[in-house]
Amino acid sequence: MKDVRAVVLAAGEGTRMNSELIKLAHTLTYQALVKFAVDACVRSGIGRTIVVVGHQAERIRSILGEGFDYVHQEKRLGTGDALKRAIPLLENFKGELVVLPGDDPFITAPILIQLVEHQRKARPAATVLTACLPDPSHYGRVIRNGYLQIKRIVESKDASPEELKIKEVNSGIYCFNTQNLLPLLSCLDCDNAEKEYYLTDVIELFNQQGFRVEALEAKDPYVALGVNTAEELERAWKILERRREIPPLS
Repeated sequence: MKDVRAVVLAAGEGTRMNSELIKLAHTLTYQALVKFAVDACVRSGIGRTIVVVGHQAERIRSILGEGFDYVHQEKRLGTGDALKRAIPLLENFKGELVVLPGDDPFITAPILIQLVEHQRKARPAATVLTACLPDPSHYGRVIRNGYLQIKRIVESKDASPEELKIKEVNSGIYCFNTQNLLPLLSCLDCDNAEKEYYLTDVIELFNQQGFRVEALEAKDPYVALGVNTAEELERAWKILERRREIPPLS
């Protein structure tokens, strides 16, 4: 895993938290939310982790400390644009690239190792970690074109009524062939409900260019549950409380 790189997307403001404190700095089981993703990268043995920061960037830097590369996303233009900020640090890199959100407290080192191992064995352009949820609500839906292959990922706000019936969702955790990925980032557009550059759109671009994208369904569906609101933060705490037997949230 030392020859693997990771990019943690940690630039969002998290306005739905209704708090002056940036979402990723909120505490969950006595550590900042952003540390779960970054710690998973460290524990998995990934050789270099790049953190994309934005709003309250210095706070995130102070939480995580030294040992990581930081790049800045000036404007919140989506996950695709956030990853573009890391291109200067990846241009000469030829290995596997893991991309993951900074707001997912259920990411673990074994999950990342399994994802990279699948990418290395199957050798698609990308492997997407997916999960099946009984209530997929606002999560992006995975559209398959085969047993393992993904045709595209559609965000819930852009999905048709038929697509919204799909239970398999995108966790936001990917492993890419870096050389296949980087040229496509310049092809992303913002023709969608949010007027943002979605990283998920590269999946359809891969397919258009004849590249294969595979799904790896997580055994733990909670890995798809990020934190966007105070209610979701409390829910995540309770789940981790049950798993780790930590002191209850008062």
